[in-house]
Amino acid sequence: MKKNFKTLLFLTLTALLLTGCSKTQNTSGAKKNKALTSNYLMLVSKEYPLPENYTNTFKLVTADTVYEGEKTQVEKKAYDAFLELKASLKEIGIEIGIDSAYRSVDEQKRIMKYFTQKYGEDYAKKTVAQPGTSEHHTGLAIDIVPKVDGEWVTENADMMDLPELFFVIHRALPAHGFILRYPDGKEKTTGYAYEPWHIRYIGNKTIARRLMDEEITLEEYLLK
Repeated sequence: MKKNFKTLLFLTLTALLLTGCSKTQNTSGAKKNKALTSNYLMLVSKEYPLPENYTNTFKLVTADTVYEGEKTQVEKKAYDAFLELKASLKEIGIEIGIDSAYRSVDEQKRIMKYFTQKYGEDYAKKTVAQPGTSEHHTGLAIDIVPKVDGEWVTENADMMDLPELFFVIHRALPAHGFILRYPDGKEKTTGYAYEPWHIRYIGNKTIARRLMDEEITLEEYLLK
């Protein structure tokens, strides 16, 4: 049954692509997007950019970030699930908050320009998603940060030094419909290095549990 479901899902994605989503961002080497747009299992990556004419139809809500006075937007169901995840972790003494979530394509362009000017083109390309290829455009991806000893840990390098803490956080994700989007050791598949802070809402707890337990990426689940 699992194999039949995956086959049906792949055929559905392909059919929808051919009927209206075949035009993609002009990204070098990009493949046709097999994402089912406006679906919680949609795939967005370097190889599968959003269609050029993509319009986000998810309902976005405003959410607080860990930075005083700063807000972000998150897809509504993803945000509700995040609040449940946050509450469940707080029960065991772990506090998490939102660093960032939804970003428009234009905002991604500004981020890319900033990093290019500050750190150089090579560094920017390695660390920032090209506009049109970021999951943040959907509102389904959330960059989280933990609070340790009363202080928010917001620097990537510092979060990398908290493997035990993130192990517990990651084990709690599937129960709320989230997955760790860029796992360690899956760089060739996802196109990104390990990011313990980048979680992705897929809306299906059963699938989320399978992906996390079997260490399967979204690419491997949808495309293989």
